[in-house]
Amino acid sequence: MSRHLFMNSRHRSLRTGRAAGAAAIAVALAAGLATALPATARAAGKAEAAEVLIPAPDAYDEGPETILSTGRNGVLHREGDDYLWTNSYNRRTRVVTELATVPEHLIIKGHTESNLAMYRQQRADGGTDVVRIGLEDPRFNATVTVPAGYLNLRFAGAWMVVTVDKGDGTYEMRVARGGAESADPVVRLPAGATTDAEPVVLGGEGSDVLIGYRLADGSPGYGILTAYDGRVKPLPVTGDANSFRITQSTVSWFSRNGAGGQGVRILPRSGTGTPKVVPLDTRSTDSEVTTFVADDTVIWHEGVGGPLRLTPHTGVETERTLLESVEFAQLRGEGGGSVLALGKDADGVRAIHSFSQDGIGEIFDLVMRETPKVKTADGEIGALSLDRGRLRYVNSLVGEDTLHGKGVGTGLDPAEGARLADFPGLAPGRFADGTDEGLARLVTDPATGRDALVTGDDPDRPSEGLVLPGTGGRILDAAPEFVLYEAGGRQYVVDTARDLVVRDQRAQGAVLDGDRLIKSAPGRPGTLNVVDPRTGRATASHDLGVDCVPSELQRSGTLVYWSCASQDAAGVYDTATHRDYPAPVSGVLLGDRFLAAREASGDLRLTALRPDGSTGDLGTVTGLKPPAQGDGRGTTWTLDADAGKLAWVGADDTVHVTAPQQAVSPLNVTHSAVPATAAATWRAAWWLSKPAASWKVTLVRRSNGETVRTWTGEDARRAVRVDWDGTSVSGEPAPAGAYTWRLTATPADGSGADATASGTLRATTG
Repeated sequence: MSRHLFMNSRHRSLRTGRAAGAAAIAVALAAGLATALPATARAAGKAEAAEVLIPAPDAYDEGPETILSTGRNGVLHREGDDYLWTNSYNRRTRVVTELATVPEHLIIKGHTESNLAMYRQQRADGGTDVVRIGLEDPRFNATVTVPAGYLNLRFAGAWMVVTVDKGDGTYEMRVARGGAESADPVVRLPAGATTDAEPVVLGGEGSDVLIGYRLADGSPGYGILTAYDGRVKPLPVTGDANSFRITQSTVSWFSRNGAGGQGVRILPRSGTGTPKVVPLDTRSTDSEVTTFVADDTVIWHEGVGGPLRLTPHTGVETERTLLESVEFAQLRGEGGGSVLALGKDADGVRAIHSFSQDGIGEIFDLVMRETPKVKTADGEIGALSLDRGRLRYVNSLVGEDTLHGKGVGTGLDPAEGARLADFPGLAPGRFADGTDEGLARLVTDPATGRDALVTGDDPDRPSEGLVLPGTGGRILDAAPEFVLYEAGGRQYVVDTARDLVVRDQRAQGAVLDGDRLIKSAPGRPGTLNVVDPRTGRATASHDLGVDCVPSELQRSGTLVYWSCASQDAAGVYDTATHRDYPAPVSGVLLGDRFLAAREASGDLRLTALRPDGSTGDLGTVTGLKPPAQGDGRGTTWTLDADAGKLAWVGADDTVHVTAPQQAVSPLNVTHSAVPATAAATWRAAWWLSKPAASWKVTLVRRSNGETVRTWTGEDARRAVRVDWDGTSVSGEPAPAGAYTWRLTATPADGSGADATASGTLRATTG
């Protein structure tokens, strides 16, 4: 991983073309297709690098969704700027292009059995044209001409009810059929009843239309209009009433007063007899109640936003909640009635539902369309780290920073893996992968205001924070048992295995190497000292052959990058072969046998560092997002110091993970903690230079060559650990004496030979 997260400020500039770019990437990933995106160049003769693409997480919210009308076989609705038709037989959605230029307020709402979309057009003569579009069958396409003298059109199915000004301050109701005015039936209201200028149309089914009017005493009256001839059959409605519905078999309405008390009144379609009253358990005595009769049940809700509920009035159903919240509901009147609703279910999924009674008498929920969410804000990548197949990236969204993570594979080529846990509020330089305990991160100790180091990959179960000496500091490096931390011009080595600060030194060139610390020697230019962080004892030194004190160090395997920026000197030194490689003095990250350097153009130049001391061109990465400041290391690009992988952020805030270098170092054991004796228990650990796909440890009795125990495992990212309780495979105590152990680990990237290690131990009890 790149452990050099030098930037401490978030990039806040706005990107261009983000919406289209991210959408294209998301579609390509979902479809499993190759996408033409900027890719890391490869050396001559190499195939194009495989990439994992991770768009910055954006903010999404419920998008605008409007139900316009329903038909026997679907629903007309609007999402954003598009008018859509979703059918109920295979739930496919298509754009209704015929409505593309029609303002929504001109579209006629309601229900038609013929699956029509209808809208109004005003004519120059003052009349209205009603355009009908057959959504399932173009043979229903038609334009109906309504005369100029017809006012206040109201629709019930395919019927139009209008009023005509009689010139004496009164109006008459007519049914406009689209032919000659003389053929349009005049609505024959009950004796003494009148209509206002705006007709009251409450629903329709077949040739019947539910209408309202004023009785002779001024109170409201209601009836069933036969549209063919204008006859009206009054309904026995008393008191306040609403939610008038009509299906092929029933007429219904809701009332809180009158005979039978509060409830839904259900009357046969013939409109005769005494209505059946179905009580509803409303939560308020004065709430607005919307009801629908669907065969043997009443589907209803109070107000808007509450639950959509079911109350049976006969049959096999039981009272229950259909949706946790409902935004819109409409009756589809064919048969005994069905209800189309827009709302959220118990899981919070927002969708268009159709509720209808099935063959056994139960209400069936057909989810016709889950409503898509819309993007409300762009995410911005503000920091990166890459370590042994784990990518971490800070996303800034609506003023908040969150550290996300994604597996990118441990093979030679990256491969998209599982999502890692999120951590809120982390900034560049305040986190690093690489410890045995998982992610290391800096938080603020509430008691002292100082930095505290917390480790672990589960945000819900963090370790107890170790309060550090500084404030506002940063993590420079992480190793299995150590973290290198800098604050206030000082550097501290934190022993994460023992929760101790074990070394305090002034800020200087320093880097962790497993269980060792490599540091510059201020009094000895060109010299690097290797020390044991716990004891401070020097274990080795390296002579760079230069007359300067490096202010920056990086490590990858046996390679060490050093930079004396003030003297304009830098290079890479191989501590095993003592070879030197040229390198820029700044904007550099050291990977496994390769170097990435940011050029003045903003591109990344990639250079192979071959074991024989030569170098090779691995190509150039173009299209990087410009950093807010500095060279972008750890904010717009990074790499894995222990693998051939590189991660970078494109201009559209998509993270690209690629593998420019596949001539990687072999797997080996970097260090170990293996006791030489075993009493009751023996606990051994071996740390690996890169992940292993599998491993095996065998324990052999030296006196007779008998294999006493064998341990195996898979997917070791960093370490192999074995606990021996002193027993053989049969469970019997193993004899005291000398034993030989041997570790074999197979590289997860499939490159190179297995790593091996061996040694002896003496069991003192048996």
